Amino acid sequence: MSLNINQFKNSLLNGGVRPNLFRVNGNIGNTPAPSELGFLIRTAALPETTLGQIEVPFRGRKLKLPGSREYAEWTVTIIADGEFKIRNAFERWVDDIYSAVGNVASDEHDLNGALFPTWGVDQLNRKGEPIKSYQFFYCFPSSVGQMELDAENEDLATFEVTLQYSYFLTNDGTDETTQLGVAPLPGDSQ
Repeated sequence: MSLNINQFKNSLLNGGVRPNLFRVNGNIGNTPAPSELGFLIRTAALPETTLGQIEVPFRGRKLKLPGSREYAEWTVTIIADGEFKIRNAFERWVDDIYSAVGNVASDEHDLNGALFPTWGVDQLNRKGEPIKSYQFFYCFPSSVGQMELDAENEDLATFEVTLQYSYFLTNDGTDETTQLGVAPLPGDSQ
């Protein structure tokens, strides 16, 4: 089968996916996210998941079977706001989970509590409507990255936050109730 330019053009329904059309949302621990958060996340990614393998030997050969599913950490890059609201909120979140001075948490580590909120990222179409959505359950920051200070740099300051989570669910935008991925744990609300 030979392809021509018209078949290629017709394969790019709606002009293809634009990586700059996305939206991220979530609370920063016990702190509701500042309204600026959605505008100041410069980069994010649709998450990675891998399916491990189990090799079972059989008479000189190996039968490969699917193993456990693993979820990679999720990192966002944030433009620092002029009042440090967002960075301060992330640093408070880390301190609420594990206090630097007191060596304790501010609350019980209840996975259904505010310390471990659900975060999400939506890939948007050109009308600003989600065409693919991911929800990350039981999030917490494993790293609030450094923010470079440089007298010669004229760009806006940014920093990265790496979030850990237990699993994600996806929605392909065709049906609000369609959830693909892993079934929610008991007590999760969708």
